[in-house]
Amino acid sequence: MIALTPPLPATTAGMSLALGAAAATFLIVWRHTSEQTRFLGLLRAIAAGGLVFQVVHVLEHLLQFGFWITQPGERPWLSSWAGGTADALAYFCGLIDALDRPSVGVEMLHLTGNLIFLGALAAWQMHARLNRRPVIRSLDRAELVQRVHVIEHILLVTTLLILGTPDGLSTAFGLVEGQGLVALRVCFHFGINAVATTFAVHAAIEERRWHHRFSAVDLNLAVADDNLTDLERLVIEVRQ
Repeated sequence: MIALTPPLPATTAGMSLALGAAAATFLIVWRHTSEQTRFLGLLRAIAAGGLVFQVVHVLEHLLQFGFWITQPGERPWLSSWAGGTADALAYFCGLIDALDRPSVGVEMLHLTGNLIFLGALAAWQMHARLNRRPVIRSLDRAELVQRVHVIEHILLVTTLLILGTPDGLSTAFGLVEGQGLVALRVCFHFGINAVATTFAVHAAIEERRWHHRFSAVDLNLAVADDNLTDLERLVIEVRQ
């Protein structure tokens, strides 16, 4: 039986998140093939928007973690906008799969949201490569952690649709039940989001430092600066 259509704001949010995830998937694939420098401004905007989106996302998990600490016996907390978006995604999934899976909306909410952040990291990496920026290890680490995170959510959604229950690392593959399962999921997803976000914010700080250092001074003078490292000197010479 198909549920009633969610309110328009929730429906719009659900559709936007789904479309954003589709666009992010395209970026993840396109990252390894494109050499189009004319999209640098767009890539930068996507990376910045994705980072802001992820900061809000991790704050939601922080609040959820705090709610669980204070009320461990209650159902995991979701903000009203997240709950409404999850209901809309569940409605859209119900149009395709008529089976009653109460948690499909929440699982799709997490999958699409994390795909968007991974797509933003892919756009960031493309921007750095096409702009001949040096490798930022924090950005590589953020992307690696987020890849693992997205794979985990793909696994949760897949097992939910096939087996009827979401199974993955964050559920100990069905070995934990009850309040132990709630605690594991809340702590796992808060932790992995916090790690990926911390790496990404550090990468943004590092990139900002590089931008100020090399855009505020004359490149010819910078090459002669004895305080530059060999890597910084090489990057300046390549950009010249």
